[in-house]
Amino acid sequence: MKKRYWFGGLLAIIVLIAFVTNPSEEQYLQFSKECYGEVEVPVEMKLERINFLLFTAYTPIYHWEHGITHIGAFGTFFQVSEGQYDYPFWLKLFN
Repeated sequence: MKKRYWFGGLLAIIVLIAFVTNPSEEQYLQFSKECYGEVEVPVEMKLERINFLLFTAYTPIYHWEHGITHIGAFGTFFQVSEGQYDYPFWLKLFN
């Protein structure tokens, strides 16, 4: 019975940490600038952001083409697509 409480407590702590460290849009833009540099050509970019509370999906859109999708979780970003029409199928469910 105690193992259940330990597991439940540990799970609650992990969920709380994920909620608190969910990166903001400004953090994503800073990450994008550091990794990929400034966009040199005058291009209009939209940023699609889907917040799942514990993590957030970010996808830049340049002239109707989807860029590389990243998942922001625990204060960092993880790449989940290669971009250029490679939009993750599971994100379409939330549009």
